[in-house]
Amino acid sequence: MANSEQIACSVATHPARVRKVLSLLRRHDLVTTKEGARGGYLLKCELSQVTLGDLYRIFAQGSLHPNWCSGSEHSSCNISSNIPAVMNQIYSGAEKQVEMFFDRLPLSEVKQMLDEFEKEKEEKSVSKEAGPNWHFFVGSYADRGEPGIYLCELQRDTGEMRVIHETAGLTNPSFVTFDAKGMRLYAVSEQTEGQVAGFAVDPKDGKLTMLHSERATHGADPCHLALKCGRDPFLLVANYSSGHVNAFALEADGSLGEMTALIRHEGSSVNQERQESAHAHSIVPSHDGRFAFVSDLGTDQIVIYRLECGRLVKHGVTHLPPGTGPRHFVLHPSERFAYGMNELNNTMTAYTFDPVEGRLEAIQHVSSLPDDFRGENYPADIHFSPDGRYVYGSNRGHDSIVRFRIDRHTGRLEDPEWTSVGGSWPRNFAVLDDYVLVANQYSGNIAALRRDPESGSLTPAVHSLSISKPSCIEPLPADFAVGKQPAGSM
Repeated sequence: MANSEQIACSVATHPARVRKVLSLLRRHDLVTTKEGARGGYLLKCELSQVTLGDLYRIFAQGSLHPNWCSGSEHSSCNISSNIPAVMNQIYSGAEKQVEMFFDRLPLSEVKQMLDEFEKEKEEKSVSKEAGPNWHFFVGSYADRGEPGIYLCELQRDTGEMRVIHETAGLTNPSFVTFDAKGMRLYAVSEQTEGQVAGFAVDPKDGKLTMLHSERATHGADPCHLALKCGRDPFLLVANYSSGHVNAFALEADGSLGEMTALIRHEGSSVNQERQESAHAHSIVPSHDGRFAFVSDLGTDQIVIYRLECGRLVKHGVTHLPPGTGPRHFVLHPSERFAYGMNELNNTMTAYTFDPVEGRLEAIQHVSSLPDDFRGENYPADIHFSPDGRYVYGSNRGHDSIVRFRIDRHTGRLEDPEWTSVGGSWPRNFAVLDDYVLVANQYSGNIAALRRDPESGSLTPAVHSLSISKPSCIEPLPADFAVGKQPAGSM
């Protein structure tokens, strides 16, 4: 069990842990500690005078509809009466330490945390108001002395692409990601003695400068990484061949700090060639940074961890049918649903997700292939449309992108469409408002498929960009342009 210092750190870093209580702050800049005539509470003038502990006790005492909430615009201000029980369960017997920490945390600071969290989410989202060109990084399989990471540009009016510059010096940078502003890029080095590296992105020309020498993951073949953002950011890494997952602290300049977690998965499943042992294929943090979801292809599990100050604490497991082989996983922007691409049985899975309890339940498995296809195929990547109405998956073998419409009420998948990717072995792709960019590993090209934002339908590629063994595409924030420093950067 986490100690009180770790719990306090976790609360301060992730105020969404008490999201149901703090939701009132989205409607009220001021709250109260004074009893009202009907057992409710009245407004208080200074947000800085009220602590999170005060607000917690209001609802713990059963005042579930404060009397300053009135009118139709406050119809959703009711809060579940089981909040104290839920929070006590979350904090595992350390309620007193948590309440003491809450008493030191003024609501003004909590509101600032929430504002920063929401701002970060907005910066990460893909804007529909992008300029005429879009910049993106490509990771690939390459020897250390060869170019492995590419900065590219897409002309949105024509679909033409070009390479702006190349970066060498890292073996097999097959997966890359970056921070919300696009100023720091992180890459795996997929090899037996796995490594990760961080780079500074020059806002003037997009060139990369390594921040620190590579850091060992103590796992084999790291294939996926993700950032847990917030006040205390961490880099999360999945190592495929050894089944390890780990976390690294990030220094103030974005360079990799100490390793804070290293866990090895154990187990196997029914496919003797591919599931002889655990294979952590991806690691994805929840939007609020409380949880991380690891797709283990070797054990047919989505393993859920709590993120506690860089520690990975096992929280739960969602089991999939034997031989599924979960590969990549995404959480819907609504936080109500999640979806996964399964490599070994040609399916996409829809899940319901409880963001408070951290529970994930599979509700639907659908084929990623058309009924008449009989060839060999291995599903790979998965992404949402910017508006969250559609989800896309790539098929290696059928060499297509499948598009599903998401039922906004149930989360179920419907109305599939398939589009050729204009190449072979689409390992990874990125969805923009009006394009889908596909990394075709075997044919060595990036294809630009047109996308209809309203229907979500794709049109086969007209333009293609030659890059050796591309394996990952990461579009930069919409406001990033070579020669233009993104807003808010140093």
